Amino acid sequence: MAVTIADVAKHAGVSRSTVSYVLSGNRSISAETIARVEASIAELQFRPHAGARSIRTRRTGVIAMALPLVHGPHNQVQMPYVWATLTAAQDAGLKLLMLTDDDGTSAIRDAVGTALVDGVILMEVQQKDPRAELLCSLKCPAVLVGTPDNPYGLPYVDFDFAACGRTSAAYLLERGHRHVGFLGQHPETYRRGAAYAVHARDGALEALREQGAAATWTPCLPSAGEVLDALRELLGRDPDISGMVVYNEWALPLVVDRLAGLGRPDVDIVAICPDDAVDRLARPVTSVSLPVEELARTAVQRLAGLLNNEVQPSATMLGPVLKVR
Repeated sequence: MAVTIADVAKHAGVSRSTVSYVLSGNRSISAETIARVEASIAELQFRPHAGARSIRTRRTGVIAMALPLVHGPHNQVQMPYVWATLTAAQDAGLKLLMLTDDDGTSAIRDAVGTALVDGVILMEVQQKDPRAELLCSLKCPAVLVGTPDNPYGLPYVDFDFAACGRTSAAYLLERGHRHVGFLGQHPETYRRGAAYAVHARDGALEALREQGAAATWTPCLPSAGEVLDALRELLGRDPDISGMVVYNEWALPLVVDRLAGLGRPDVDIVAICPDDAVDRLARPVTSVSLPVEELARTAVQRLAGLLNNEVQPSATMLGPVLKVR
C-alpha cells in the first residue's frame, strides 16, 4: 500500500498538519521538526502527490508546447521538433504538455489560467501572432520559436530563415545562375503568415533581385501531381530557370524526380531541410540544414531560465550553414 501523510506523521511523532506544513512551507516550523519529518519521508519513501509539490514550490514542473498540428501524413515534418523538445524538457527535469488546438489562444488561456503549466513554448509562430500578445497579457513565462513582427517583449529563439534564403540564393548566383525559381511550402502556410516560410522566401527572392537575377516562386502541395503542376508553372513563367531553391521537405524527392521527367535534370537545386531528407535522395543536392534539435534545446533552456528568474536574451538566432554536395 502507498505510504500516506498519516504514516509519515506517526513515524515522525508529529501531527498530520505538521507534515502538511513541512511539505507546503506555509507555516514556520522548527528546523529540528523539519529534519525529523524529512527523515521519515526518506525512510518510508513517501512520495507527495503533484498538488502538494505545487503548493510548496508554486510550480507544476510542467511546460506547454503550443503547436497546432498539421493534419494528414505530412505532419511528420513537425514530429522531430516535438521529440527534440520532449527530450530537452526531460533533461531539464520538466514535463511537456502538448497544446495542439487550431485555436491556440483558447488552449493557452485555459492552461495558463488554471495554473496547469509553468510556462509555454510557442511554435508555428505567425508574423502577426495573437498568441504572443495573449501570453504577454497573461504575464506567463514564454519563449517563442520563431520571429513575429511583434514579439510583445517575449524572448524568441529562431533559425535565421531570411539569412538561409539569402545563403541559398547566393550559392546559386555564385554558380552563374541568373534565372532561379523558389518552390515553397503548402499555400496555406503563406496564407496564415507563417513567419519561417515568409522569411525564407523573401530572403531568397530579395537576394536574387538585388543582383539583377530573374526570380519567380510558387507555393506547392507535396503530392506528385501538385509538384508537377508547380514545376510546370515555374518553368512556364521562366523557361530559362537553371537553379532552384526548394523549401518543402516532402516535395523535395518529387521535385528531383519530376525535373528529370520534364527533361530538366540539370536544374541546380539548393534544399532547405533536415540533413536526412537530402541523404535519401537519388542524386546529391546541396542544402541548408534546419537545426531542429538545437532550436528545441535552446528554447527549453531559455524557458527554464525564465522559470528560475534568470534574465534571458531577447533574441537568439541560429545562423545557416550551407552543405555543398
